[in-house]
Amino acid sequence: MGKRAFVIADNRAAIVANDNSDFRYRAAVHHIPVGVQAQASVHATAETQFVVEDGLVEFMIGGMSGIVMPGDFVRVPQGVPYAYRNAGDSAARLLCKTVSPLAMRRAVRISPSFAA
Repeated sequence: MGKRAFVIADNRAAIVANDNSDFRYRAAVHHIPVGVQAQASVHATAETQFVVEDGLVEFMIGGMSGIVMPGDFVRVPQGVPYAYRNAGDSAARLLCKTVSPLAMRRAVRISPSFAA
């Protein structure tokens, strides 16, 4: 059996390592007060994924923008700048996960062997 690590601290931080696939990711919960915009960001070597849990959030990704509602999923490819803001009249909550696409491809490649 491989070594695995999963760490959670408060509403933040999950670093996962699996020696079989070298799969790693970070996850966090982002709380966004009304009228607040997150600082623009870009991850050169990782894909970022969001799920809106509560509120109405406007995402600005690579020069485009759109409104996202609870239950919606947003994927930001590596190297693409993004920002988001609370576009509603109540606090918003996002689940955010940052994943290395290369590690993810390796994890997907080995998945069938786990099912056998």
